Amino acid sequence: MLRQVLEVVKQAIKTNGKPEILNSDQGSQFTCLQYVDLLKKENIKISKDGKGRALDNIYIERFCRTIKYQHIYL
Repeated sequence: MLRQVLEVVKQAIKTNGKPEILNSDQGSQFTCLQYVDLLKKENIKISKDGKGRALDNIYIERFCRTIKYQHIYL
C-alpha cells in the first residue's frame, strides 16, 4: 500500500505541480518515514486530520445518500 501511495503522490506532483500543503489522515502509510521524507524533499507542508476526524463526514455522507435514493434514483 505504501508503494502505491508514494507513486500516486509522485504522479500527482508530476502532472499537477507541487501543492503548498498536502492533507491526509493518520494512517500508517501517511505517517511512515518514506512518505514524510518525500514531502519534505519536495518542500510540501504536511497536514494531518486529527484522530477520529473521518467520522465527522458521516452526516454529509448520509445526507447525500438520502438525496440520491429518495430523489435521483426514483
